Amino acid sequence: MISVDWSHTKQLTTFDGKKVRREGKAALLKRLKSGGESNGVLKSNTSFQPPAATDGESRGFVKSKASLQPSVVLEQGCPLSLVYSLLKTGASVSVISNRATQDYRVEHGVEKSDETDARLIYELTQNGAVLTPMSLTDNDMLLRDSYHQYCRFQKARVAMTNMRKAHLRHFGDAADLLPYDIAIDTLKAKEKSLQKIIDKALSGGGESSLQFESIMTIQPPPIRGLGNRLWGGLIVTANPVNFPCLSAYLRFCGLTADAIESHKYNRHATMLYHLLAEEIVRQRDATFRPLYDRFKAAMAVKYEGEKPYRINNAAMCRTATYLAKAVYRHCTEGAGESKE
Repeated sequence: MISVDWSHTKQLTTFDGKKVRREGKAALLKRLKSGGESNGVLKSNTSFQPPAATDGESRGFVKSKASLQPSVVLEQGCPLSLVYSLLKTGASVSVISNRATQDYRVEHGVEKSDETDARLIYELTQNGAVLTPMSLTDNDMLLRDSYHQYCRFQKARVAMTNMRKAHLRHFGDAADLLPYDIAIDTLKAKEKSLQKIIDKALSGGGESSLQFESIMTIQPPPIRGLGNRLWGGLIVTANPVNFPCLSAYLRFCGLTADAIESHKYNRHATMLYHLLAEEIVRQRDATFRPLYDRFKAAMAVKYEGEKPYRINNAAMCRTATYLAKAVYRHCTEGAGESKE
């Protein structure tokens, strides 16, 4: 069993009962895929002791030890992208209350560090802490898997459509387009079926064999043009609740100057916010369309003499930044404890 103390900005800190490691996500996944880790109970060799059983119920502990522990344990609130990657290796994954280690440290005067938290997660797990198992059959995983499939099928359909056009241009009236049409119709039907699954997952109605608090079924903000396709993409690709602050979220989405200069940002998230900006302009959202018009007028002055599409793009990028801020605040407002 491996306990993991995760971070948005640093490497993962892991503990397997014998050794504390600082390792990247890729290194941990490689270790799990190699099959070198045991899923059974490992005896503890640390000096940490959990709180007494008499006050365990207030901290989410049970009195009896489990006979078999999961292979990976993380704190609640960890990025679902990390959970998803761990599950894809075939490992069993569970989460522990994000208050468990904090309450123990406060009560026993233990200084906080990544190594300490990794060891504490391991100790508390071995001594009967209540764990919530994560599964690929759960609603959040269903949404993530369906959305990625949707993107792949959509990309294939667009490519096939372009190939059909090229075939028609080359061969003219003699072109046999039936194979292309069959492929395009098949891909389009698959997109529609996956979109239905995404819609159901976003509403919280996806199949789930386990009960745990979902962080993916947050209702979207009232932005005209923000449909389930874009909302599902944002939740899967750039869920605001996975980020410690607004600036980190904007950098991840490529909506800050330093992110653009470093080229270290998520291109898919940038594309989704650009598409959302186009939608609010097309559908004349009452809040953001006037904002876009104001930005466009300002950009026309700032970039006087530039081609219209460059001015429009600059206004779109500015609008996308404000949209990302609105989405972040909507998802994190009253979300509970702040991340350290």
